[in-house]
Amino acid sequence: MKSLVQPVLDYKATKISRMPCHTNRASELGYSVPAIGGCVRRGVYARTRWQDRELHDARVQLIFDEGNNQERQVLIDLATAGIQIIEQQSAWLWDMYQITGHIDGTYVEDNVAYPVEIKSMSPNIFTIVNNFDDFKKKPWTRSYMAQITLYMLFKNVDKGIFILKNKSTGELKQITVDLDYELGEACLKTAETINKHISEGTLPDRVEDREICKNCHFKLICLPEISFGEPLRISDGPLFEKRVEKYLELKSIAQESDDLYEIIREEAKAQSGESGELNIIVGKYFLTGKKDSRGAFRLKIETI
Repeated sequence: MKSLVQPVLDYKATKISRMPCHTNRASELGYSVPAIGGCVRRGVYARTRWQDRELHDARVQLIFDEGNNQERQVLIDLATAGIQIIEQQSAWLWDMYQITGHIDGTYVEDNVAYPVEIKSMSPNIFTIVNNFDDFKKKPWTRSYMAQITLYMLFKNVDKGIFILKNKSTGELKQITVDLDYELGEACLKTAETINKHISEGTLPDRVEDREICKNCHFKLICLPEISFGEPLRISDGPLFEKRVEKYLELKSIAQESDDLYEIIREEAKAQSGESGELNIIVGKYFLTGKKDSRGAFRLKIETI
C-alpha cells in the first residue's frame, strides 16, 4: 500500500534551506554570548559562512513546524480568552548593533508595551523551567534568555513575558521576567564583537569546551579535524519514548523525596536532646535518631 506519511516528509524536506544572514538575529545571538555559555565564533560564522551551516532533516523539520503550530494556537487561545496580543511577529532592526528580530507579540498594560515570547516545550523541559534562572539549564533555553532581554532593551521596558506550553498536555505557564541589565550588556557587547570581527575579516578564538561545539551548526568548518561521533538522529519509537519519560518522572519524584527527607532530618536533629539522640512521636509517626561513628545524624521513621 502507498505510504501516506512519506509524501509529508518529502514536502517537509522542501522547506529546509540555508538563508543568507546579514545581521545578528536576536533568536540566535544567545548561542554566541559567553556570559551564558555561548561562542562568539559561531555568531561570526552565522553571518560569514551561512552557506556552510549544517542542515537538519525532515523529521527535525516536523518538530520545528509542530512548535510553530502550537505557538500559533496559544495566540488563538489568548485572543479567545479576551487577552489582546498586538504586534504579532513584528520585525525590528536595532541598527546600532546590527541586531534584528521578530517579536511573537506585545501585551499592553498601564500604557506600557511588554514583549511576549511564546515557547512550546517537551514535558520534561516544561516541568523544570519555572523562573528566569531555570532557562540556564539548556543551551537552547539560554538563547531564549538573550532573546527576550534584547526585546526588552529595544522596547525600553523593564519586564518581559514568557508563555510556555507543554507540547504533550497543552498546559500553559507564564513567567514574567525582570530586565537583567548585566545580561543585556553582555548581549550588546557580543553583537559589537561580532560586528568588529566581520568588518575586519577576522575570527575570534574557539571556545575550549567541546561540549558546546557538539551542537553547533558550524562545527564541521570550525573543527574539521575533530570527530564528534555518531550524528544526531531522531528516533520514532513511541514505546522507547514512554520508557524514557517514565524514568525521568520517577527520577524527579526520587529527587523530591530525597530533598524532603533532608529537610525532615534537619528538623528532627534540631529537636534531639542533649545526648544528640531523638525519640519523639509526630502524629502517627515515631521518629528516632542518633549520631553515627562519623558524627552524621541518622534518622529512622516508622508508622505507629
